[in-house]
Amino acid sequence: MDTEKIKSIMKMFEESQISKMDLTDGDLHITLEKDIEVKQVVAPVNIETPVQEQEEKAGTPIKSPIVGTYYQSSGAEKEPFVKVGDMIQEGDTICIIEAMKVMNEIKATVSGKVLSIEVQDGETVEYDQTLMMIG
Repeated sequence: MDTEKIKSIMKMFEESQISKMDLTDGDLHITLEKDIEVKQVVAPVNIETPVQEQEEKAGTPIKSPIVGTYYQSSGAEKEPFVKVGDMIQEGDTICIIEAMKVMNEIKATVSGKVLSIEVQDGETVEYDQTLMMIG
């Protein structure tokens, strides 16, 4: 990887909302990390979870492989890649995560029925955060 490309990646990282990034290219491994101001939002919490909702949480999670912004479709007017109740196959595109202005298609790691989608369209997701549950 050339110096200009590294400088470009560093600039995009600084301008982004991402707080940590690991990048590997062959033998080169770069870790970028910065402190960002976290805005705390207080939301009411429902302590009693209905039994049906607890059953929907069962299944196999599909987790985010990267930090970025979750998009359920390829565009504002487009249908979501998947909806709750859809049957998916391993390797199907289930969403897009934008990281550093790059749109990354996220593929299903398991086959089955989409039991729940754990994130909202346009929400920032963390590495290893559960995106959806598959049963």
